[in-house]
Parts: sequence; structure tokens; C-alpha cells
Amino acid sequence: MFYGWWVLLGIFSSYTALVGIQVYTFPLFYPVLIKEFGWSSKDVTSPATIFFLTGAIITPFVSSLFDRYSVRLFMIAGSLFTIAGLIAYRSIQTVTHLILVYLVLALAQVCSGQVPTMLVVTRWFKRYRGIAVGITLMGTSIGAAVFPLVVKPLLATGRWREAISVLISICVVMIVLPSVLLIRSRPEDKGLYPDGERFQAVASEPQGPGTQQGPTLRQALRTPAFYLLAFATGACWFCINGLIQHQTIFMNTELGVSMNVLPVIISVFFWSSLAGRLFIGYLGDRADKTLIMLAAVISLILGLLILRFSHPGNPLSLYGYAVVYGIGFSGTFTMIQLVIAEFFAGKSYGKILGILTMVDVGAGGLGITAIARMQSAFGSYLPVIEILMTLCFAVAVVVAILYRLRLKISRQAEAVLSASH
Repeated sequence: MFYGWWVLLGIFSSYTALVGIQVYTFPLFYPVLIKEFGWSSKDVTSPATIFFLTGAIITPFVSSLFDRYSVRLFMIAGSLFTIAGLIAYRSIQTVTHLILVYLVLALAQVCSGQVPTMLVVTRWFKRYRGIAVGITLMGTSIGAAVFPLVVKPLLATGRWREAISVLISICVVMIVLPSVLLIRSRPEDKGLYPDGERFQAVASEPQGPGTQQGPTLRQALRTPAFYLLAFATGACWFCINGLIQHQTIFMNTELGVSMNVLPVIISVFFWSSLAGRLFIGYLGDRADKTLIMLAAVISLILGLLILRFSHPGNPLSLYGYAVVYGIGFSGTFTMIQLVIAEFFAGKSYGKILGILTMVDVGAGGLGITAIARMQSAFGSYLPVIEILMTLCFAVAVVVAILYRLRLKISRQAEAVLSASH
């Protein structure tokens, strides 16, 4: 069997635990921390904001090294930082302690998170890139759907430190071991080519506006597609990440959802995301990726609409929100990775992806703080949800423009090919 599938298994396992725990399970701890320490919603979410902003700042510097050095070594280091951060989490007593923990976890995310993960998958797969990316990102949904249920009994009784211990054990098995035993930086390390082909099919590499090996960073910065993608990914993560960090507080405080029911709704959200990632990744190898992304953004808008009109007397609507917004979340996140590769895969892909990741991680961090401040100013999350709907609509317009731009680039490439023949 092509060794790339073993690499994908390792990537899947590592990314499932890394993102599923740090990004999507930790928000469930917020109500418990608020109750035990008397902190405010701003207190418990501000460390997460620092987590994302720190990641955004250091991502371009670290990711610039991925094209020159072994990505696998960075991922091993990231797995160890994750364990260290979780061990420290069990002993927190102040908000400052929590911030320091999140700084360590931010370094873990940069070393073994989105950029190195997507870079390794892109190197190992070309023809099967869509399904490989879909499987990889599907892992975050599985982690986000399963881990809340794992810690639910402990959180319901206030034993959050024991819950952290359980998560540490999971990380050792799912992050540290795969990083050491399965993951390899590139197929050349095993004497192979992408997809297991006997020769490297250069024609199968998505072509950007530069050379056959893809545009350089300087060339990418001169294209409108780069800035359109930066806005789209940044705005999406402002909405998605900001809301994910606050949805548990909103449902618990404004809608009166109990801590017994809340993890179930969050689990439905991520199980829906799981189904969406796999199906959308499958479509990504068979249909226009930009159009699929547009459909995913529309799903985000519809999900926000359902959430806006949810109320304490109609808890079933929250499950509808979980399904629709979960599919939109997974589709947007999956397709933005494939659309970026469509435009910029090549020799400078690591640097370009690093900068765009800096944008979306930074925007996601700002989204957490901005939503907290808007909620404080409005006295409710409902006006905030309306603002997020408007921003998602703007993203839909930008994605439509990207679709037209991609068609134009494809026609130009076909014209050049016809002229050469």
C-alpha cells in the first residue's frame, strides 16, 4: 500500500486530537471555570484570544522554515508542547496562569497544526488531494464531536482537572506516537512520488499565475486572488472561531441550556461537520472548488439565521443550527484549503499558506474578543449574530468574485496551451 495513506492516518490522528481538544473542547470548560473562580466571560475567553493572536504572529516565521527543514521534527516538538501545556492547565489558579498555558499551546499549534498538516498532505497527494484534505479536516470534527462527550460526566460534576488528565492520555496516544512513528515530511523521504505514482505528474499540480512550480511569494502578493482569499479566510474565521468560543456561553446563559444537554448539542454540531467534511472533500476532486465553497458559506448564513431565532422555549432549533452551521463550517474550512492550493500550490506554498493562516488565525482570535465586547455593549448575543450574518454575506460575494477570477485564469491557461500546440 502507498505509504502516503499511513502518513495520512498519522496526520488524521494528530490533527483530530490537537484541534479537537485545544480549539473545540476547551470552550466547554468556560462555564465551569466561571463558576469555580468567579471569572467573567471575558476572563475565560481572553486567553483564547491571546492563543490565536500569538499563533497568527509566529506562524509566518515558523512556516517559512517548513520549506527548508523537516516538518516532521516540528510536529514532534508540537506534540510535546501540547502535553506540557495540558499538564500545566491542571494547576491554574488565575487568569494569568491560563494565559501562560495558552501561549504554550499556541506554539504547539504552530509547530504541528494547520500549516504543517496541510503542507504534508499537499506534498503526499495531488490527484487525491481533495479527499485527503477532506479526511484530514474530518478529524477535527470527530475530535470535536467525541471529546466533549468524553469529558461531559466530569464537567457536569465540576471535576474539570480530572477531565484534563483524560485529555492528556488521549494526546499521548493520538499526537505523540503518530508524529514519531507514522508521519514523514515528503514522499521523497521514502523514495516515492505523490499518490504513489512511478513518476511525478507535473501536469496534475494546480497551476497558479506563476511558473509550472507555482508562483513565488512575491508573485502571489501581486495577484488580486491573494487578497480576496485573505479576506475570505479571515472573515470566515472571525465568524466561525468567534462563535464557537462563545456559543456555549450563549446557549447556557441566554437560552438556559443545561450542562447535561449542552455537550450533546456541541457534539451534534461536530458530527454534522464530520459528514460535511468527508462529502465536501469528495466533491472537491469532482466539481469546481470555489462553487462548493460558496455553497458552504451560504450554509453558514442559514445556520446563523436559525440560531438568531432560537429561544429557550424551542431547544430543538439549536439542533437545527448545529447541523446547518456545522456543515457550513466544515465546508468552508475544507474548501478554503483546496482553493488556496488551486491558486498557489508550488515551491512557495508553505510561505504563502503561512501568511494566509496568519490572517485567519489572527482574525479568529480577534473574533473572540470582538464578540465578547459586542455582547457586553449590547447586553445580548442576538445583535452580534446579526452582524456575523452580514459579514458572511460579504464573504459569499468575495467567493463569487474568486470563481470568476479562477475561470479567467483557466481560460488564459487554455489559450496559452492551444497556442503552443
